[in-house]
Amino acid sequence: MPPPLDRIEDELRRAAASRRYPDVTRLAAEFGKAAEAKVQDLPQGDPRAAEVARKLDDLLSWALVMMKAARSDCAAELLRLNTATIYNHPIGERAPAVRLDA
Repeated sequence: MPPPLDRIEDELRRAAASRRYPDVTRLAAEFGKAAEAKVQDLPQGDPRAAEVARKLDDLLSWALVMMKAARSDCAAELLRLNTATIYNHPIGERAPAVRLDA
């Protein structure tokens, strides 16, 4: 019997919120397999299959938004650090540049 979708969803949300991306990847795959198994166990045409698909789409969309927000936060932090280093060097020396496009 596959693990319950709700348990995997909770774990995935906690992993994404705490930026544990290897866990997010693993749990997203686990959630997809569990969702597929659940749908396969349903009779053909059962409306619960659409609910499982919506839940999968909602969860993965949310995880993507969380990762984009974390990436944006990291970029903003790098920009703050780059700005701070402008003032953190002896007069006459050029400040080291931080590339934000890497």
